Amino acid sequence: MPPTIELTIVAARRPSLLARTLDSFHQHLFRHFNFSRALINIDPVWGDQKRSDECVELLNKNFPDPTVFTPESAGFTAAVKRVWSATKADFIFHLEDDWLLNEDITPAILDHFNDPSIAQVSLVSKEKNWDRDRRGDFHYVKRRSILFGPIKSPFPKKVPAFTTSPAFTRGDFARRWASLMDEKLDPEKQAYMGVNSPLEKFVKPYRNYLYPGKLNEITIVDTGREWRDARNIQKEIVHGSSVWTTRAD
Repeated sequence: MPPTIELTIVAARRPSLLARTLDSFHQHLFRHFNFSRALINIDPVWGDQKRSDECVELLNKNFPDPTVFTPESAGFTAAVKRVWSATKADFIFHLEDDWLLNEDITPAILDHFNDPSIAQVSLVSKEKNWDRDRRGDFHYVKRRSILFGPIKSPFPKKVPAFTTSPAFTRGDFARRWASLMDEKLDPEKQAYMGVNSPLEKFVKPYRNYLYPGKLNEITIVDTGREWRDARNIQKEIVHGSSVWTTRAD
């Protein structure tokens, strides 16, 4: 039997941005796949109830019977954890509401999972700033381990890095990742920053393959940065947590 695949999305109350994302991914990806379910979280941030209702209406138009979560309080990590924990499929495709896709992605991309060490196949944006010739096909960060006290090793080690940006992920890997998440910390950063040891230990044997694309290394475009810049909203990582602040003019 072919593997099952579910779609998960985390969104804010930004219907115009969500509409662009859905149109783009329908054109280049969704139409090539038979998703067993679509699970979407709409956080109560950056819009009123009317905007939230518009998002739900969009989702009902785009998917036959979507599972839509509308929590009372916003939390990015909690949103990711909520949708991933609710999945059941062999694979999930996850994205946020502020991306565009540059080229067609077909089920052939799942062939990369024939390697059991690959837990995720992610699409690449220019913000990744990844030099494939120098750094290879798998996403990692370099981190210096603590020798004792405040002293760190002078020799950084490679630590696997995984993403909540558009990517295909093994379902069991995503569900286990979700179960180990600390909701106070950024879902990606806590897997390699040394702030969540159980999660870091779990992901260590696995790899994230950076899909090069057929037309362009830059397969996806981040529209959220432009949206935030227009509103003077800045994202920062503070002690492993994602914090959004409004800059003064």
